[in-house]
Amino acid sequence: MSFGHPLRSARAVLAAAVVLGATALVATPAAASTTAPAASATTCGAKTVTPNPAPGVGKTATFTVDSAGTVTLLQKSKTELKVTSAQADSGWKVNTVTSGITTRPHVGFQQIGMPANQERFWARLNTNGKPGTVINVIIQSCT
Repeated sequence: MSFGHPLRSARAVLAAAVVLGATALVATPAAASTTAPAASATTCGAKTVTPNPAPGVGKTATFTVDSAGTVTLLQKSKTELKVTSAQADSGWKVNTVTSGITTRPHVGFQQIGMPANQERFWARLNTNGKPGTVINVIIQSCT
């Protein structure tokens, strides 16, 4: 009996183990990716624009953001606004608030437990005609 035969068998077993091991490593990410949950995409509807009378420089106005909450704005000048309050209704949270004085404040609301359900609020003062007399409120709903 020769020693070549057992060595060939050992080499064949080792080669098979390497090939199977490499296959398992390569196959693992593919198998894992098929079982991972898909990321949910947020789909937003059209923006609605509603003109409202501006409160006047130094005064505030409060706006309802669908079922998500309210936003109170302070009119700082004929072109600038400031968010003074953003209150979420039950089941919602305030997710984003533009701080400071700006020409276009933004507040985002997110439904608790359903991150794709969002209400987005923007506002800006009119600049033509009689500047600073109308606040255009923009609301966008997302699911």
